[in-house]
Amino acid sequence: MSVSEQQVEQIRESVNIVDIISQYVDLKKRGKNYVGRCPFHNEKTPSFTVNEEKRIYHCFGCHAGGNVFKFLMEIKNISFVEALKETASFAGINIEEESSFNKKLNTNEIYYEINELAAKYFSSNLLTSKEGETARQYFNSRKVKIATQRSFGLGYAFPGWDNLLNFLGKEKADILKAKELGLIDSKDGGGYYDKYRGRIIFPIFSANGRVIGFGGRILEKNDNVAKYLNSPESAVYSKRKVLYGLFHSKDEIRKLDKAILVEGYMDIISLFQAGIKNVVASSGTALTEEQVQLLSRFTKNVVVNFDADEAGQKAALRSIEILLKYDFDVRILDLPDGEDPDSFVNKYGKDQFEEKVNNSGNFLEYQMMRYEKAGMLAEPASQTEAIRNLVKNAALVSDELKRSIMIKTIAKKFNLREKLIESELEKVLNVTQNIPTEKQFIKKEIGISDKKVPAPNEKANPVERDMIKLLFEGNAEITGWVFDTIIPEEFSTEITRKIADI
Repeated sequence: MSVSEQQVEQIRESVNIVDIISQYVDLKKRGKNYVGRCPFHNEKTPSFTVNEEKRIYHCFGCHAGGNVFKFLMEIKNISFVEALKETASFAGINIEEESSFNKKLNTNEIYYEINELAAKYFSSNLLTSKEGETARQYFNSRKVKIATQRSFGLGYAFPGWDNLLNFLGKEKADILKAKELGLIDSKDGGGYYDKYRGRIIFPIFSANGRVIGFGGRILEKNDNVAKYLNSPESAVYSKRKVLYGLFHSKDEIRKLDKAILVEGYMDIISLFQAGIKNVVASSGTALTEEQVQLLSRFTKNVVVNFDADEAGQKAALRSIEILLKYDFDVRILDLPDGEDPDSFVNKYGKDQFEEKVNNSGNFLEYQMMRYEKAGMLAEPASQTEAIRNLVKNAALVSDELKRSIMIKTIAKKFNLREKLIESELEKVLNVTQNIPTEKQFIKKEIGISDKKVPAPNEKANPVERDMIKLLFEGNAEITGWVFDTIIPEEFSTEITRKIADI
């Protein structure tokens, strides 16, 4: 649905947020505010507060908060578009909608709407259809509650070849764009068919809550088809730039100033259901620099908790280097052999998992333990390789005091002189400092100096200036879109970069 920001604001200001929320929460007047028991977590003492004048709500217990649209999205597990429609209906405002997807001006909005239609369809299949019983039994066997299924928008794709295709056709969705999103594909003899068949569905959300892609897992073992099917790269989805679960966990990550990084969809879902909500996953790919940059907006402290199998431990080692490069404090949670976060928290519960998190070791201790288990410390040649790998990662730590402590730790572990380890560190630092970045290489090739030239009269691009103005106006939808799409480094002037980074 294509609606102007002015009309969105008109709708928001036309309703009394207390009237909306009081349909779901028993609110009592207390001074300028209204208070009640939070609908998003169990509590005995009311900590849920609604400010009628500012048109916002906030829970001091679980830190849920936002405007009337956010409340309806959370309480009813609906999209922003659906929340907007419901609020407009309550206010008696008619929203003018185009009769066809093809008339939409914003192409990305078309993709979002198709994805949201598909997500709603898959969710309905799981929750209400007779054919979805197999999928419901699967989630029941994995101890996933219905409330959790709704919260994450989990769904089911029927085994047939044209169920989603027919649904999208009835909704007059753009079939070619649905193909671009990887929801359907072309038949050799003409026509289209569903890509997701006989699979449970995990919608993938942007940090701002838009459905941007899907992951599908087969229910019955079949060696002829891939176990997982994921959305392709599209105008609204790039798996390198997405952290699964971030939309649900970002507030808790900010609150605790710490994120737990896991591998899979079910790891996130089981931990979140257990009450451990500061978790994100790398969305079915090895951790990327773009994902780390995204996470850095919310915290610089990460506990890596990948599967205990060999593949998971190798992935953990690879992730350390990228996280250190972006100045993260990295700790590693090492689960018992054969366990992953999903199985562990379901078997032992929240308290034992949190104890593991609190006792997680720093990355250096973890690496040394892994090298020892792999037998790399038994022979001089492999031991030398292990030491050099440890020093390379220590060199990525920008804090000199931390780095100095690491050097002492390495020297003590291998009974070597500190000066020798420091010498290895200097070699690494000299090499890394002399390697030009990609941007520096391009600048050199086209003759641009790296020196900062004072530019007192440097003017911001008018579009950037207007964007900064909108950010300061505090509209949640605009702010969310900007920070989903743009990083501060992409602004053209020093002052706009600094302002955007606030």
